[in-house]
Amino acid sequence: MIDDELLYLWYGMMNRMVHTQKIELAFRFGGIRGLWETSEKVLQESLTKKQFEMVMENRTEHAVLEYRNRLEAGHITYVYPGHDCYPGKLYDIPDPPMLLFAAGDINVLKDMAPAVAVVGARKASVYGRTMADRISADVSAAGVTIVSGMALGIDGTAHRAALSGGGKTVAVLGSGINVPYPRENYDIYRSIVNGGGVVVSESGLDVAPEAFRFPYRNRIISGMSDGVLVVEAREKSGSLITADQALEQGRDVYAVPGRVTDTGSAGCNNLIKMGAMCVTSSEDILEELGIQTVKGQFLNKKLLAPAEKKVYSCVRLESRHIDDICFEAGMTVSETAQILFELEKKRLVKQLVRNYYCRA
Repeated sequence: MIDDELLYLWYGMMNRMVHTQKIELAFRFGGIRGLWETSEKVLQESLTKKQFEMVMENRTEHAVLEYRNRLEAGHITYVYPGHDCYPGKLYDIPDPPMLLFAAGDINVLKDMAPAVAVVGARKASVYGRTMADRISADVSAAGVTIVSGMALGIDGTAHRAALSGGGKTVAVLGSGINVPYPRENYDIYRSIVNGGGVVVSESGLDVAPEAFRFPYRNRIISGMSDGVLVVEAREKSGSLITADQALEQGRDVYAVPGRVTDTGSAGCNNLIKMGAMCVTSSEDILEELGIQTVKGQFLNKKLLAPAEKKVYSCVRLESRHIDDICFEAGMTVSETAQILFELEKKRLVKQLVRNYYCRA
């Protein structure tokens, strides 16, 4: 009997069908294994001629093993639900990919929290590129993984900014895993694969970039991320599809504002009018993620213990007596004093004079 790992790979090999078509077929026959084990006769009677041909094209263990050998020869692997390196955030979206091909360090997929997607115009202005570079570099330096689609313009700028500072980045392709697209960004593909990042795709070997694949690609970009930052987008930009999918997935949407007379920023300005968070610097995103900058260093408040978070939330920018902090936190003086001492060591609070504290 074929094992589950090879079953998932076979499922991913059906590149002529999009995700929704494959899911519908698997559902009809009781899952991927059911689709594999259903007799050829029943499949022929149940499917259209085209569907039947696509299912039967590689439905032998020999064909799947041969395909796996080709992947290994190209230093390409794959992850699927249940795999140690399958991105955890994808379990939360309505239509998670059943298989992702990957080139590079797949451990990035396992350890990518927090993560922010950066998307935007292909024909980006100097302003757009500058903002994408600055924000991506800063949030990457704070330990945030940058996710994007390796397109021209903003996408490529975001990937490069993350790599230049030694940060982590994930590129999600709308083409085959060994078909970097666009060709102009082949250097980014190689830099990611060889530089500690990872490139992923739902499509396997030698699959050409086709327009219908990109909306499916976009749901993975937003699904892997805690939030999506849009930098320069026209009123009907493809980046807005990613923003819409982010909202459907319960992700945050951020946008960099532009001049009201600039058509290249009309999409971003509209997002802000509709409730997206206005981002003018990396600190806006880092604060939203719970990461605070202190004297040029980044401290993740989400990593504080629950009691530390409670006490920290009671400390203000202006000085406050420990008795007031105790009362609001609902803790004893000794408990509060110990926690304040720990927060001082982490440079989150400081004691101005005896028993008076403020945020650092």
